[in-house]
Amino acid sequence: MATVPTTPTAQQLEQWNEQGYFIVRNAIARDDALEVRGVIRNHILTPDLESRRDELDPMDPMGDSPEARQARLRKLGNFCSRSPLIWHTIHCNERPLAYARHFLGDDILLKFNSCFLKPARTGSATPWHQDNGLWRDGETEPFNIWIAIDPATRANGCMQFIPRTHQGPVVEHVQYEGSVHAELPRDHVAAMIDKHGLAHIELDPGDMVCWHSSLCHYSPPNTSDQSRIAVAAVYTSPEVVARSKRFKNFQWCMKAGKVCEAFPPEMHVVGDGQTEPAEPPNKAEAGAQTTTGY
Repeated sequence: MATVPTTPTAQQLEQWNEQGYFIVRNAIARDDALEVRGVIRNHILTPDLESRRDELDPMDPMGDSPEARQARLRKLGNFCSRSPLIWHTIHCNERPLAYARHFLGDDILLKFNSCFLKPARTGSATPWHQDNGLWRDGETEPFNIWIAIDPATRANGCMQFIPRTHQGPVVEHVQYEGSVHAELPRDHVAAMIDKHGLAHIELDPGDMVCWHSSLCHYSPPNTSDQSRIAVAAVYTSPEVVARSKRFKNFQWCMKAGKVCEAFPPEMHVVGDGQTEPAEPPNKAEAGAQTTTGY
């Protein structure tokens, strides 16, 4: 096990407290990001993937050409814990964990991992949401990171945050017809943007953004010719998951301040290990949604 480096800077912590996020440049080496990119691209070019396709995708769902697979796939859920290179480069990398350690302490579990893909010209939008508004498990403490593998720019659909919205409550999310998942009420989003403005999170390969799980965020469609890949993680702690209302299975990333080097990752199971389903989100008709203000 390797000892972790220093904690976030005073400037990063000030931005976290005031705006709900901060950016770490070169969180992983650019060459490491390129290796991760190679693993992901090799996987998405392999036939018979288990990942779900976007139901709104215009591509033929049965298309099995490399071009069709690249255009079809949007997310590789829980893929990172099955890839040793990605696991050790990102999720059990001492530098990202140093930031998580500041917020969570010396014992760190992984709650969620995913590769997010925004293919050129077909990458769809991710609706406005708060992470803990989607999880619906009552937890606000987990620490989120998102590491750019390709450049993330305004042109190819970089994330957008509404600063300071982490200081308010978790707003009840609603399900609009045709939306890919539950989202924040749209008139609420408009009011928050009018009040706080927008932050566009443009990143180079290897850069990392960290944000509070109550912060409102979104990413627009990718209408450019440049695809975008990123890897995300949600870290938590044994103390938090002991009272989890839903999730029961986690993976160890750090124990007693030391990075865990085992692969496959060591599991941490809460109770009977059976994940409990969330209550379905409210349905909303366009123009008829309600707002929960800050």
